[in-house]
This record gives sequence, structure tokens and C-alpha cells, in this order.
Amino acid sequence: MKLTHLKKTFKFSLLLLFLNLVVSCNNKGTSLQFEKNVMYEIYPDLIDSIWVNASYFHVPPPPSQIKNTPEYRIKQKKEYKKQFNEELAHYKKIGFTIDMLFLDKITKARQNQNVLKAHFKDAIVLESNIPDTIEYKINRRKFDNYKAFHITYLSRFPRAKDRQYYNELRYQIRGVFNFSRIQFDSENKYGMLTVAMNCGNMCGNGFRIYIKKVKDKWVVDKIEDAWIV
Repeated sequence: MKLTHLKKTFKFSLLLLFLNLVVSCNNKGTSLQFEKNVMYEIYPDLIDSIWVNASYFHVPPPPSQIKNTPEYRIKQKKEYKKQFNEELAHYKKIGFTIDMLFLDKITKARQNQNVLKAHFKDAIVLESNIPDTIEYKINRRKFDNYKAFHITYLSRFPRAKDRQYYNELRYQIRGVFNFSRIQFDSENKYGMLTVAMNCGNMCGNGFRIYIKKVKDKWVVDKIEDAWIV
């Protein structure tokens, strides 16, 4: 009698475990699809912001007679960003397409949600606070719908001769861009991702991008420098 009861308990426990796994997988699938939808929705604003900020890294240093103070750098960056925004608007107006290189997949998140909370003070972060490590391929058709940019997709960061080849193509911004997964708050009102620009060995920088939902539309709230190599 006891053995029969134990068998029933064991079978019931296995059934519960199986159901939990199914629910967990379904939730992850739904969550990932939601994230993809946000990525493709916000992509035009995202790539505009990235191009403007990445262009600044190609600005030469000031002449030696100019004192390179923090105040000067802030003023210079503001002026150049205005210039690059105007250039981008002009390119769109005349139909000039900007070429860029992308890694063809979205990679795991680089930051934990404490960073998201530090920027959006009213954000309620998830209890687990563990970045999702699943990677996924970019839907090229979704990105390519935005005609202001022509994207060449690479399966890996180029090295040696491959790097030289892409540099000689004279892309306006030399480097391969790589997007991370988006991390959301628990209410899906705010999000954060990073974008890395790799231009060779010990050459590159990254941006941290904050997004938020405004009237049912996702917009870029802020883009900031995250690291430089």
C-alpha cells in the first residue's frame, strides 16, 4: 500500500515538474518574442543615435594650442553631434545610403538591472536580476526595411586580412557593430541594451542605450559612452 502511494506521489511530482518546464519555456518564448518586437520597432531611432555618437569617435583631437579641458570636450561633443544630426537629415533628404557592418546576431546582455534602475529611478527591476544568455539571429528583412542605412551582416568579427579588407572599403565608420539583448523592468516600461563597435585588436568602444515606452511607442531615452578600448 505504501509502495503504491509512493509511486503515485512520484508520478505526480514528475507531472508537476514537466508542467513547470513547459510553462517556463512558453514564458521565455513569449518574452523573447516581445523583446524582438521592441528591437525591430525601435531600430530606426536606435541606429540613427548610434551613427551620430559613433561618428564622434572619428573626430581628430583639437590643435595643440587649444587647451583640451573637460569643458572644451563637452562643448565640442555637443557641436559635433549637432553637425552629425544635420548630416544624417541631409543624407535622408537626398537619398544617400550609409553603409555599416553588423554582427548578424543579438548577443547576451552585458549589464545587470541595477544599471537600469540607476537611470530610471521608478523602474521596478526583476527579482532574479540575471541577464538572459540566449542569443538570436537578426531578422535582416526587419532591419533592411529602414532604407537610410545599408547593412552588411557578418557572422563573426573580422580578423587579420579580413579586417584589412573591410577597412579598405572605406566605410564612413570603421568597425563592426554588435547589439546586445534588451533588459526590461518587470512592468516592461523601460529597457536597456549595449552596442559594441569593434574596429580591430585593442580598438573599439561601446554605448549603453536606455529606452522607454511613451504612449505605446518605444523611444530612445538616452545613449551614453559605456567603455573604450
